[in-house]
Amino acid sequence: MKTGIVFLLSLVASLSLCAQDLPPDPVVTAVQKVLPAVVNISTERLVQRGYRDPFDDFWRQFFGQPRREPDGGQSLGSGVIVDEDGWIVTNFHVTRRASKIHVVLTDGTQYDAQYISGDEKNDLALLKIDAKGPLTAVEIASDREPLLGETVIAVGNPFGLDHTVTKGIISAKDRKYTAGDVTFEDILQTDAAINPGNSGGPLINVRGQLVGINMAILSQAEGIGFAIPARRVAGMLGAWFSPEKRARLWLGLRFEVKQGRLQIADCQPGSPAAKAGLKAGDVVESVDDQAFTDLLRLQRHLIRKKAGDEVRLALADKRTVPVKLAALPKLSATDLLWKKFGIAAQPLTRDLAEALGVSFTQGLLVSDVRKESPAAAAGFRRGIVITHLGGEEFQSLDRLAEELADVKAGDSVTMVVLISERRGNFMMQQTTSVAVKAE
Repeated sequence: MKTGIVFLLSLVASLSLCAQDLPPDPVVTAVQKVLPAVVNISTERLVQRGYRDPFDDFWRQFFGQPRREPDGGQSLGSGVIVDEDGWIVTNFHVTRRASKIHVVLTDGTQYDAQYISGDEKNDLALLKIDAKGPLTAVEIASDREPLLGETVIAVGNPFGLDHTVTKGIISAKDRKYTAGDVTFEDILQTDAAINPGNSGGPLINVRGQLVGINMAILSQAEGIGFAIPARRVAGMLGAWFSPEKRARLWLGLRFEVKQGRLQIADCQPGSPAAKAGLKAGDVVESVDDQAFTDLLRLQRHLIRKKAGDEVRLALADKRTVPVKLAALPKLSATDLLWKKFGIAAQPLTRDLAEALGVSFTQGLLVSDVRKESPAAAAGFRRGIVITHLGGEEFQSLDRLAEELADVKAGDSVTMVVLISERRGNFMMQQTTSVAVKAE
């Protein structure tokens, strides 16, 4: 009897030791690695609610839609830190028309975030928080495509439930997905549970690397979710952190990482890089004697420079090419508004608002509209106030110029406008949104 008890105790002890010797679950390891980089995002934004009143014809005449009234609302979503200095990527639709953006880290620390850039066609947005110290950032698997059937993990805040983890596989790749007027051709499909609030959060592999940004679910089905592939995320970050975008420096190069090697994806004609003899396809061994395989780290290196500084690129063909950075000319928001939309506008001041008898709000007052322009076709007229453009609240002409510089001919830009109409002794005001196509 004693021998049996001793045997059982020995067996239990052995099993316990074996359990301790088991390698950690790769999913658990991946989640622990990425969890500090996942954030909860809430926004305060303008919500539109339709109703009927005697002035519906007025709103239909100018914007082809019934009058709407403004209200306050909140949007909940997720995001992921992509740089230790507090740069965060999320979905564009999470921050669309947000007037305030709040971010909560895993440890409960809260920040007000600044909207930096957004791209509706890619459904991606870049935010910035002023962190108290270096943050944990996710590693982006931009040079490795996920495999069909590969295990993936979605992390986010569905229905406001902080840092929920779900597991699945890559069910399909290169799916076509249409959201409104935007069609995506290369979307990842997964059966990892994605719910409202997961939008903008990371889809990671068992290495803890970002393979996609969760964006949507198919409401008519279970187990069908979609994510923006990491290569598209890396491409957008490369554009957003270019010297031209962040530091108004002209280099003229767009980089990419292929098979672990940095190379030039595009060289702008007439740019300092083109004049120095660089071209698309050149493989870059080092920049200023540093090897880079992380695009974000490379761009951060470049945006710290100033006009006149030299950038030295060592190429795989043994050439070393020096490129002198030039200052980009300052953009004019008013010129771009007129050229691309046919709108002449100026910042609305308290004095102007008082003179016009309208409520003061931060925005642009339309002073003229070019005949047969996109704005004229959309019903714009003098006296309208533009409060938001492309999902971003008007802050300054410099900031607006930066956003307008990215708008190409044919792009549809949503503008939120305040329309005032005097009826006898009363001033009727209405906020609505309208899409205007750039020319």
